[in-house]
Amino acid sequence: MLRCMRCMREFDEVYDTCPHCGAKYTDKPSSGRHLMPSSVLNGRYTVGLSLDINSIFVTYIAFDNKENKRVLINEYLPNNLAVRHDSEAEVGTRSGDAQQTYYAGREAFADECRDLIGTKSTDITDGFEENNTFYAVRRIVSGTSLSEIIDDDYEITNEYARHVIITLLRAMEPVHELGIIHGNLTPDTIIIDKNGSLVITDFGFVGYMSRVMPVYTNEGYSPIEQYKTGARLTTAADVYSIAAIYYELITGEIPVSASQRAVQDTLIPISEAEGVTLRQSTCNAIMNALNIKAENRTKTLREFYSELKNKDTKRRWERHYFPEKSKPDFYRHGKFWAKALVWAIVLVTVVCALLLAYELSSIRKEIADKKLKESEVSTEAPPEAVKSIFDIFGSDEESEPVSEDEEGKASEEDEKKDKRSIFDIFGSDDENTGNVNEKQDDRVTSGSAVQ
Repeated sequence: MLRCMRCMREFDEVYDTCPHCGAKYTDKPSSGRHLMPSSVLNGRYTVGLSLDINSIFVTYIAFDNKENKRVLINEYLPNNLAVRHDSEAEVGTRSGDAQQTYYAGREAFADECRDLIGTKSTDITDGFEENNTFYAVRRIVSGTSLSEIIDDDYEITNEYARHVIITLLRAMEPVHELGIIHGNLTPDTIIIDKNGSLVITDFGFVGYMSRVMPVYTNEGYSPIEQYKTGARLTTAADVYSIAAIYYELITGEIPVSASQRAVQDTLIPISEAEGVTLRQSTCNAIMNALNIKAENRTKTLREFYSELKNKDTKRRWERHYFPEKSKPDFYRHGKFWAKALVWAIVLVTVVCALLLAYELSSIRKEIADKKLKESEVSTEAPPEAVKSIFDIFGSDEESEPVSEDEEGKASEEDEKKDKRSIFDIFGSDDENTGNVNEKQDDRVTSGSAVQ
């Protein structure tokens, strides 16, 4: 007989495929990071193929050889911290800070798992350490998930939805009393078993994990703080998820994701949804539990239960919500050469700024010295008052040599300057005609004529 590694049921080896689930028999894992099918854990559990994978856990179908029944096993195998090569059983860790974080997360997972073993309304039945990691064993619950009830043609009345939510609050209360955050509450992880009891399955174990590594989220059901690495999740995170399930039970619609609401809150208030006949106080209680920021939200299961019962519950409005800007973590996680380049650019910029400041200072000093010199009184002698403006600029004839005869004539002419008119200053173009006396007579005559 062969055991199908997909459904863990036995079938005759003459068949190539499982007659129960239709899967072809294989003894190869779906990923090199996963355990080899047919591996035995804790001397008791035969491991099959992986059914689900997220950023922290791998979920395998398995068979409990002691109880002779099928089970589910969650293996702690965080993507960014753990390594496994060629389907080896032993799990390795990455170097540096990753190693310390891996072991801290493993211990937190182990503690929470051991606390939940045997807790009523949960599916955790066993937990053990092996292969340098930890495994949580979960029973397979036979029944109907809330997701199936919502998607099928069942009529969900206000009374039925209220009964489911109140039962869920009561089932989660002992979990929160242990200090454990589920972190994965959705209609798929809430099962109504064949006895009509509500069972909480598939714990996320994100209470500690969210502080040291990115955790998985469920669009529409996870609160905004669960999207942030390093956030400390509180019971208000599970309150948000339960309120989101209540919203979907009543409206048939999954709420707008918290990440989208943080940018622009377009979630339709449940009292305004089509066909809703809940009383206003119940609608207010649901919307209070769906507030985006944890500090504005209903914080505990008991507080949520009280608001659902109270007919006078008021709406706690959340206005002007602005998402926190992510702070750059370059100096902590940036590469060495990138940091060196940034420091080189900063150094060059500082040097250039100093050189520019020095040049500007020199230019200012030069301008100031120049202005100081211009402000001093000039020692140049002023022009004689008797000279005309033309004499100030001189004459082009000053460069020609003067003879002794001409000097004599010039002295005689100086004596008669007072009798000349302004026209005599410019002289005459007829330098070869007449003598000086004749010219003077002509000038006098001409002067008389003008008069």
